[in-house]
Amino acid sequence: MAPHLTHEEFFSSLTNLLNQTSQKARGSVFLTQKALIEPTTEEGAVAPSRPSILIRATDGNTSAPNPKSSANGGVSKTKSKASKVKISTVVAADELETFYTRYAEVCKAGMSGLKKRDRKRGKAKKGAAAKVAK
Repeated sequence: MAPHLTHEEFFSSLTNLLNQTSQKARGSVFLTQKALIEPTTEEGAVAPSRPSILIRATDGNTSAPNPKSSANGGVSKTKSKASKVKISTVVAADELETFYTRYAEVCKAGMSGLKKRDRKRGKAKKGAAAKVAK
């Protein structure tokens, strides 16, 4: 497993990942957050009231074959998939507010390249189906 990045390295890598994904016709970026509870070594040690947070970002690529993508059971020999991009950082409890401020800015800037979802088509189908059923 790759070591965790510093905050600045994480933000620059996240910006690159969001830009690359928005330039493609399709793609996803998964952002996860998890409390990082460190095991205690001493019996008398008390866990901190606010644990560190593990922040991860990954793209949608996976090395597992998609069974729907090809007729030969999902094994495609002609096309090799790009490796999955995984980045992570650990944020201490006292740095959370400043980190989340910058994190929100990077995420908002990365979302500017996304296309707005077309909801009219779905509503028209539901409305037409309801009228036919009556």
